[in-house]
Amino acid sequence: MSTTSSDLSAILSRMRKPVSPEVAPESQPPAELNAEPSLEAKQSASDLAEIQSELVADETLLLRILGMLYLNKKRNIVGYAVSIIDVEKRMGLPREGATFVCDYMKYKRLVLADDKSRFTITVEGIDYLRRGLGVQQAAVE
Repeated sequence: MSTTSSDLSAILSRMRKPVSPEVAPESQPPAELNAEPSLEAKQSASDLAEIQSELVADETLLLRILGMLYLNKKRNIVGYAVSIIDVEKRMGLPREGATFVCDYMKYKRLVLADDKSRFTITVEGIDYLRRGLGVQQAAVE
């Protein structure tokens, strides 16, 4: 693959300029005193903000799904299990929208899945929901 002059100039523009020998290193301002954060720092902050946003959205979805399963179990004594497709339809999520969160809840034992991949809330799931919604749990003694 050949390199064009524009490729070379782009590479050279990204390289750091060497410090000239007549300028003492102490006379140069430290990197942290620069007024503008580096591109890498901006990108890193942007990535962290995106991750935080995703985690908050997942936590909200998790609480919504647990709440739906809780109400479904409380209101329907016999048929209280809900499929992932029903969860997505009831919440207006795109196809496969709740799969990641439901897998996480299964792993953490907040929900159980039956042989038809229908979900029910567990006692741990109810406790998680109570904590997440700020409902005080009565002291069991």
